[in-house]
Amino acid sequence: MSADLALINANVRTMRPRQPVAQAVAIRKNKIIKVGTNLEINQLIGKGTRVISLDGKTVVPGLIDTHIHVADFGRCLLWLDLTSAESIKELQSLLKEKAKRTPAGKWVIGRGWNQNRFKEKRLPNLSDLNEAAPDNPVILYHESAMICAVNSKALALAGVTGQTAVPSGGAIDKNPQTGELTGILRDSATNLVWQVVPEPTVDELSGATALACQEIVEAGVTSVHWIVLSENELQIIKRLHAEGKLLIRVNVIVPQAFLKETIGFQSTDSLMLRVGGTVIATDGYLDSKTAALFQPYSDEPNNSGRMLCAEQALAASVAQVLAVGLQPVIHAMGDKAVDTALKVIEQTSKQASGKPVRFRIEQAAVLNKELIKRLKVQNVVVSVQPKVIATEFAVWSATERLGIERAKWLHPLKTLIKEGVKVAGGSDCPMEPLNPLLGMQEVVLRQNFSEQRLSVEEALRMYTADAAYSSGEEKIKGSIEDGKLADLTILFNDPLTVQTDKIKDINIEMTIIDGKVVYSKC
Repeated sequence: MSADLALINANVRTMRPRQPVAQAVAIRKNKIIKVGTNLEINQLIGKGTRVISLDGKTVVPGLIDTHIHVADFGRCLLWLDLTSAESIKELQSLLKEKAKRTPAGKWVIGRGWNQNRFKEKRLPNLSDLNEAAPDNPVILYHESAMICAVNSKALALAGVTGQTAVPSGGAIDKNPQTGELTGILRDSATNLVWQVVPEPTVDELSGATALACQEIVEAGVTSVHWIVLSENELQIIKRLHAEGKLLIRVNVIVPQAFLKETIGFQSTDSLMLRVGGTVIATDGYLDSKTAALFQPYSDEPNNSGRMLCAEQALAASVAQVLAVGLQPVIHAMGDKAVDTALKVIEQTSKQASGKPVRFRIEQAAVLNKELIKRLKVQNVVVSVQPKVIATEFAVWSATERLGIERAKWLHPLKTLIKEGVKVAGGSDCPMEPLNPLLGMQEVVLRQNFSEQRLSVEEALRMYTADAAYSSGEEKIKGSIEDGKLADLTILFNDPLTVQTDKIKDINIEMTIIDGKVVYSKC
C-alpha cells in the first residue's frame, strides 16, 4: 500500500523515547503509516505519492496551543497594530492612516504601543490622538493590555470626565498642574471606555476569526484548546467548521455557564472539532492581587486574594461537568485555590461510570512541595502560558508581591516535571503573542529563578506530547508514530540545536493537518 505523502531527507523529532529521531515519514489519508529511514519510506512511494524532500529541515509533532482565545485573537487582527511604532509621531501617522479608512464616528481600536520604544519616552496623550483622528473615537492599548490611551470622542461617548469615580484597582491619569484628563486609563479603569465600544457583528467576527485560524496555522499550530468567552463564539465555531474555514483541530473549552448550549454541539467529525472541557474559576489573578493565597500579599498585608468558589460549590460544579462527560478545567492560581481544587479532585477520583478523570488545573501558579506531591498523586495536568510567567515577574513584580520565598515556588516548572507532573503549554493569545516557539524559549531561558529552566526537549514536550495528554488525546496525537494523526510542523531549524535565544525566530516552513499541507512558506 503506497503513501499519499512522503517526507524524506528530514530531521524528524518524534517525541518517542524508543525512536527519538528518524529520517522520513509516510502518510496515507490522515494517518502516519511509517516513520523510519529514507530507504524504508522509499518502499512506500508509488505513482500517486507526493514526495517532499526537506533537505534536513526538522519535523516535529503538530504543535498544540492549550490556552488560546481564538475569536478575541481574530478581533485583534482587525485592530491597528502599533508594535512597530518607535515614536509618538509614528503612532500618529499609523492612526491617521487607519482613521482615513474608517467612517467618521466609527471606533478605531489599536494595540501594541510601548512608551519605552518611543523616542520621546512618554505616554501618548489626548491631544496626540485628537490631532491624528479628530472624527473617530479612539482607544489604543499598551502592549501589556492593562493601559490604554483614548481621545476626547472616546471619553465623551463613555461619559468619563474629571469627576468620574475611579474604579477599584484602576487609575485615571490627570495632568498634575491643570488636573485635566491626559487620556490614559489604567487597569480596571480601562473598562470605563471599553464597555461602550460596540461589539462587532457575527459576520464581522466570523470573518476575523477565520483570519485568526489562518494565522494560527502559519504559526505551526495544528490543534488548539479554544477558551470560549462569549456565547456567540459557539455559533461562529459551528459556522466556520461547516464552511471549511476552521482549518485547525479544535478542542472547545467552555465556561460552566454555557454547558446547556454545548448539548448537541459535538461535531460529527470529533477528530477535528469537539467540546472537551469546562472552565471553573476558583480564584482571580496575581496581577490584580485576587489570586487566593494562604498568607497575604507581601506588599499588601490586609489582602490574601479572593476565593470565587469554595470547596463545596467547586465539588458541585465538578460533578455537573463530569455528568455531561466533559473535563473539569479548574482555574486556580494561588496556593489556597490550588489546595481547594486538589481537595475536590481527591474526593472525585472517578466518574460514576468508573472511568478515570483527567483533571487539569489552569495556571497553578503559587505552589509548594506538598501541593506538587498531591498534583502528582492525582495525576493532575498543569496548564501554563510561558509568556504569562515572564510577564508576572517583569511587569507585575511577582517577587515584590509574593516575597522571595513564595516567588521561588511561582510556576516551578522544572520541579513539576522532575516530580512527574505533566505540564502543557499555551499562549493566552491575544493577551500574549501566539508564537509557540517564543513560549518554548521563555521557559528555556527563564530569567527569574533559573533553577526552574527547562531543557529544550522538555519545552517542546509541553506543546506536543504533554499537550495531547492534557486533553486525553495522547493516543492519536502529540508524537510522530505509526497510526497517529498526520499532524506535523516543519521547522527550518532544529530547536534542540540552535542557539537557545534564537528558538523564537525559527521559521515555520510547513504545517500539515490531517495529512494535508495547509500552509507552506514555499
